[in-house]
Amino acid sequence: MRNKEVLQSQLVILINLYNSKNYHEAVRKGKILIKKFPNQIIFYNATALSLAAINKHSEGLKILKDALNLQPNNIHVLNNIGLINQNIQNTKIAREYFQRALTLNKNFIEALVNLGNLELNEKNTSKAEDYLERALNLDSTKESEEIINMALGNLNQQIGNFDKAMSNFKLINKINPNNTGADQSISLIHKYKNNEDVHLKQMETKLATNLDDESKQKLYFALGKAYEDINDYKKSFYYSKEGNKIADRFFNYNLDKDTILFNQLKKLFEKNNKEHNLKPEKEIIFIVGMPRSGTSLAEQILSAHKDVYGAGELSYLGDSINKNLIDDQKFLDNEINKIKHVKLNKIKEEYYENIRSFKYKEKFLIDKAPLNFKWIGFIRKIFPNSKIIHCVRDPMDVCYSNFKNSFQSSSLAFCYDIKKLGGFYKLYEDLMIYWNNMFPDEIYNLSYEKIINNQEVETKNLLKFCKLEWDLNCLSPHKNKKTVATASLAQIRSPIYKSSIKKWENYADELSELKKLINHN
Repeated sequence: MRNKEVLQSQLVILINLYNSKNYHEAVRKGKILIKKFPNQIIFYNATALSLAAINKHSEGLKILKDALNLQPNNIHVLNNIGLINQNIQNTKIAREYFQRALTLNKNFIEALVNLGNLELNEKNTSKAEDYLERALNLDSTKESEEIINMALGNLNQQIGNFDKAMSNFKLINKINPNNTGADQSISLIHKYKNNEDVHLKQMETKLATNLDDESKQKLYFALGKAYEDINDYKKSFYYSKEGNKIADRFFNYNLDKDTILFNQLKKLFEKNNKEHNLKPEKEIIFIVGMPRSGTSLAEQILSAHKDVYGAGELSYLGDSINKNLIDDQKFLDNEINKIKHVKLNKIKEEYYENIRSFKYKEKFLIDKAPLNFKWIGFIRKIFPNSKIIHCVRDPMDVCYSNFKNSFQSSSLAFCYDIKKLGGFYKLYEDLMIYWNNMFPDEIYNLSYEKIINNQEVETKNLLKFCKLEWDLNCLSPHKNKKTVATASLAQIRSPIYKSSIKKWENYADELSELKKLINHN
């Protein structure tokens, strides 16, 4: 076999390993191929992306830097360096590498799409649209057209242009009927009326074909939502359960690790002297709680205020705490008062550096990352003038809402199994009792049910806690034009409604085990 044919056959093997999510084997194979063919940049790219897929971002970046030393102007290497940096929230560096690639080739579609997605994540919707429209106007393959329309669909979805988003996703269906991600996106914004719905039938037909697990998973969750729309709760739960089985196998969440962490966090702060002596600089509103507890609604209400900027779900705080403290197991055996201020200050500076990219002019910025509830002790220590809004919702409603949604995130892997979900909820509940006792009057517990049933009174109380003057716009959060990138993106564009309260009761039989786990009355 000639050398070119050998290279091609090895590349096919490597790509197949990546596409089948066999990332560890792809890394092993890729490293061998890099040693054997040190000048073949394509092996560097594939190996680096496989490393990134198993969260070994630094190692992936090192391999790409080696490739860049060989070929400084390789646009694919530059693009992949940008992509990995984007994945780990190094937005500034990611933008630089995407733009370097575009400088070398102004028609490089992948870099244009990646810049579009980056700007969308930074809430720069006009810039995002410009990049994506530039990509769309170029001569492209069907594969490129599919990627561009997916990005445009996500943009239109997040800003509430659902008709345009639907057109984007339907076009993807025509280009590639096996793109079940488009089907899942359609299901989020489409209201199914009966079991004869054309799209529902299409999804069931696809499900009967030979699809990989990832594609099946997306259809399962989409069909779960479709059957809930038409009040067929047995089928809805069945499809949600099947989707969760696949997701749970992939993420393999370990409840014991969080049990240890949560207990260590309480130990860390039990002798807290409550002195907050880091110099505050910017005013942040942290919205925390279980996912699906009303955090998106709280953000939309507050960001409708003229003095508040909604930045969405930011991973900056958790990433920085993990990197600077949690990964160093020794610190957990300390008391918070013994942790050097230099470490805490570093977390603060990293956080501020990241949020500068939003270029907001409002007085407050909202960080709506629900799982930041874990870090409330650090928030009070590092950001003493911040406001903490803790969203509370009926435990069964919040747990089932998590179970029926596909988050595709390792940080939310507890959602995919009833026992793990119930176990995590108890950990969350216990930790929040601890934080409320530790910091009385410093956490505002916002009831989802109360704000649904008595919107004006609860909104006024919320604004008062945040020391914000009354703003009538806060009573119309559905008119807020700011982007929404969560599972609530469709619901949040409608006036406040009560139908989501006690919705879990439609699944009472199926959720009996969960009810016992969380001791729900």
